[in-house]
Amino acid sequence: MPQQDRHKERVIPIEFNFYDILDHLPAKKRCSIVLITCGSATIKINSHIRRLNSPCVICLSQYDAVELIHCENLSAKSFHFDPWYIKACLCFDNLEDSIPIDPQYTYDRTKLYMFTKHTEHFQGILSLTPQSYIHINELMLMIGAETFSQSDGFWTCRIRRMLLQLLNSLYDIFIDQQKLKLFEPLESYNSATICAEYIHSHYAENITLSALCELVNLNRTSLNQKFKAQFSCTCMEYLLNYRLKISQELLSNSNMKIHEIAECCGFKYDSYFIKQFTAKLGISPAIYRKNPLTYSAYDGKKITTTRLTGGLL
Repeated sequence: MPQQDRHKERVIPIEFNFYDILDHLPAKKRCSIVLITCGSATIKINSHIRRLNSPCVICLSQYDAVELIHCENLSAKSFHFDPWYIKACLCFDNLEDSIPIDPQYTYDRTKLYMFTKHTEHFQGILSLTPQSYIHINELMLMIGAETFSQSDGFWTCRIRRMLLQLLNSLYDIFIDQQKLKLFEPLESYNSATICAEYIHSHYAENITLSALCELVNLNRTSLNQKFKAQFSCTCMEYLLNYRLKISQELLSNSNMKIHEIAECCGFKYDSYFIKQFTAKLGISPAIYRKNPLTYSAYDGKKITTTRLTGGLL
């Protein structure tokens, strides 16, 4: 929500979030600075899959589409502002080069291109060095503290000054990384890896091949070819194998009932779970549960039976 100025009867078009989990991005009618301080995440931004590793910054605007796919130990803080908060002449309607503005404000408009002009290779993500992270984090903390304290009638002026410092620092990083061509996506982070990570996070849900294809903008044939080349199986085979691997762990380490394990692992019916478990692993879930230490971990092939002494039967 926009900040209500406690010292004057007015609303300031800014918001700060000390604990952002990237689930409500982008903010409407705002530019957003999102600082990833800890952990990692995989997001889909404007149909492009990107990996976020802390520390980094995401520069977003209302024109972006963002979906959080997976995160691990993620911690972030965010600041959202209307462009006119920087300069009264700036707004989303006149941020294009074709729209004339006073020349003295063109540099401020150019800095906002980090938020509004995303391309295939640059989706607003800036990697931070330890030194730049300390500086950016310090400015974000000061902006956040002033946003909530509103210590006196000049609090908005201080935030605007700190925001301009923050934008200047981010723009310098953007220019440096642009020169170094750091905005090319990593080849190692390919479509098969993206889908595999998605499966690891959402195996309990109703995952379809169509949904995976849409996730990485590939047709079924192309995606399965990439999957087979990397994992020696198709997408849906990988999903089944992963669900069975999780079920094996639950059978070994929990008191959950068979139907509860089936549901937890994404099987709609426990009868189907039992059928697949028996067909793929060579024994039923009930038999496996009686002495799980006797069997090896499932790796997509029938599990082997191990003697208590460690030899194979």
